[in-house]
Amino acid sequence: MSGLDKILEGIFEQALAAADRILDEANQKAAEITERGEMDRAEQKRLLKETTEGECREIINRAESADRQNRRLALLETRNQVLDGVIAEAKAKLASEADQERFRMVWQGDILLNHSIDAVFEADNQGLRDKAYRVLTTEEPA
Repeated sequence: MSGLDKILEGIFEQALAAADRILDEANQKAAEITERGEMDRAEQKRLLKETTEGECREIINRAESADRQNRRLALLETRNQVLDGVIAEAKAKLASEADQERFRMVWQGDILLNHSIDAVFEADNQGLRDKAYRVLTTEEPA
């Protein structure tokens, strides 16, 4: 082997060693970047999971609250329908059993006294509703 071959072989070995060092450094940096990326991905996944779980709980709570409110409204509507029916039956029974003179309009001086059955029930509407509600919600007769 000549001196030139030895020099070229030395340069080639140095180049291979430098290339190996550069490749090792690149692999090490790539591994670090991949590890940081995995850690960031895991953190983002955890944050996303926490956020979505919280949002899901909020949506479920709102849906349950809306459902409870709808049930209460339905119960109130049913109660009002029952009370209206009871009042209508009481009004019809009272109108059929009472003499017609009892429910008439009368002028008394400058005042018109409206004793019609509608006026009587309008004046006593809340009291009748309360009594009917007590009858409907308790076992005791009114």
